Amino acid sequence: MPKPRVQVRPRRRPALHFLPLGGCGEIGMNLGLYGYEGSWVAVDCGMMIRQDLPNSPLQVPNLDTLTTLGIVPQALIITHGHEDHIGAAAWLWPKWGCPIHATPLAAGLLRAKFSERGLKPDAIRVIEPGEAIECEPFALRFLPVTHSIPESCALLLSAGEYRVLHTGDWKLDPEPLIGPPIAPATFRALAPVDLVVGDSTNAPMPGHSRSEGEVAEALERTIARCEGRVVVSCFASNLARVLAIGRAAQRCGRRVSLMGRSMERMVAVARGLGYLDDFPPLVPSDDLGYLPPEEVLVIATGSQGEPRAALQRLSRGRHRSLELGTGDSVIFSAKAIPGNELLIERLKAGLKPLGVDILDEFNHPELHASGHPA
Repeated sequence: MPKPRVQVRPRRRPALHFLPLGGCGEIGMNLGLYGYEGSWVAVDCGMMIRQDLPNSPLQVPNLDTLTTLGIVPQALIITHGHEDHIGAAAWLWPKWGCPIHATPLAAGLLRAKFSERGLKPDAIRVIEPGEAIECEPFALRFLPVTHSIPESCALLLSAGEYRVLHTGDWKLDPEPLIGPPIAPATFRALAPVDLVVGDSTNAPMPGHSRSEGEVAEALERTIARCEGRVVVSCFASNLARVLAIGRAAQRCGRRVSLMGRSMERMVAVARGLGYLDDFPPLVPSDDLGYLPPEEVLVIATGSQGEPRAALQRLSRGRHRSLELGTGDSVIFSAKAIPGNELLIERLKAGLKPLGVDILDEFNHPELHASGHPA
């Protein structure tokens, strides 16, 4: 009589969970959580600015799902220092009280935000790109990538038998201006991985993203042709672009001034870490009136039409240090974030009666490059 067959079921490994609470299907407000055997870590904690919501423009991720599921992350991991990845930390971290792991630049920016809200920065722990940390049962390695802010990192996350590559924001740039290009061998050596959670901002777009080195050359050529005062508006966190503008100004015989609190803070933190050692000396904005127009270049906040930003005040003639007029030029070295188009058009409409030349992504696309891969 044959013996009955014994069916041996394969042992199921514990599940690894990925819970995105922001940054999926939208630009901004990045927050994702990984869970394994009851433990969780959060990756990034960003905000979104909705200029079309004047009563509450600052949007942060909704944590109701975490409260319902009883999830409290044991660590917050930061991939880089952009506002859509760190901007909500000072608002949401007090609900968790966990350690925050960030590279030096992101850590410096977080400390400033914590200080503004009266929070002690003791939880912020600095890790260098390329290093690894243990947050049992997770192991995480910070892998340097190229983006529009220094020290951007992808994360190799391991838990049990799982290996996940969380890319953060990145692009392949052979000439990034600040920091080295991506090392292909580093990422080839990661294979195999079970999952890639990737930057999809420009995924539907064909072609490739322009290098920051190309933008730097275009900015210098353009600024050299300008005759009056020049105002260049870009994201304060795009330090490679800020550096390119400063270098171009110096080569064109112009003195550089900064306008906007976020711009001043970003440059100060970056300089403290040695990223802008060759940036030209700054002229206080109050001294701009003493300089001939052809020697003035201002790097200003407000490329997205923000109502309180420096460029908006200049367009209304309400800036205490500078008035724009015929012969001056305003360069938008940034692309419109979806949802901000109307505000940007209103800003440009305010600039046109002043007689200034407006150079933007439509008539001079070479003056900007995305920090994301097409």
